Amino acid sequence: MFKGLKIQMEIEKKWIEPEVRIRAAEEKIGKQIADRLEDYQENQLVIKVKDEFIFLNKAEIVYLEVFNKIVTLYTAKENYSFRKSLVALKEELPSEQFLQVSKSALVNTKEIQKLELAFSGSMYAYLKNQQKITVSRRFVDQLKRHLGI
Repeated sequence: MFKGLKIQMEIEKKWIEPEVRIRAAEEKIGKQIADRLEDYQENQLVIKVKDEFIFLNKAEIVYLEVFNKIVTLYTAKENYSFRKSLVALKEELPSEQFLQVSKSALVNTKEIQKLELAFSGSMYAYLKNQQKITVSRRFVDQLKRHLGI
């Protein structure tokens, strides 16, 4: 889309946060590049696993759960464990797609394949990655409303 786009990258430990500068002869081209970068940034979740920063597309996340202050994030291909609060993650993920289903888990509702009633008012959610998670009875009504059932 951007013929003749020149990209320069500098990597140095002194920079704490990434920075992008756009230089263009036309405002229209500069705005298009900025819009693309913004879309990319809005769709990415950055997690720190050991000494690496991993960039995940939010839509790839199937679900995540917290146990002993360690988050395990599941995608169709990989699992990642890192430290972060469920509250912080809930704020970073789009609420129209991710829903809390227990006090320690969030699920990508687009990844739910089927629901099954369980003991004492809770439910089981079967996900496209073959995982089965429990939806606490406290969150069942919220999930049903969200899915329109």
